[in-house]
Amino acid sequence: MAKSTEKETKIERVTLKLPKKWADYFRQTFPHGKRSQFVTDCLKRFKRDREVVSLEEELRDIGKERQ
Repeated sequence: MAKSTEKETKIERVTLKLPKKWADYFRQTFPHGKRSQFVTDCLKRFKRDREVVSLEEELRDIGKERQ
């Protein structure tokens, strides 16, 4: 089964509501075209971290059952 690449996925526009100070910083720090990649990377990292926490809790529960 072929794995779909990010280029094959449909792109959707999302609006972020940030305080002006942080929006200005975001625009200055990440040039046009790089902002989306930064947000995508952050969301992927967040999702992966949540999955790790979930697996750790599941393994902890299994360990308690074995004792």
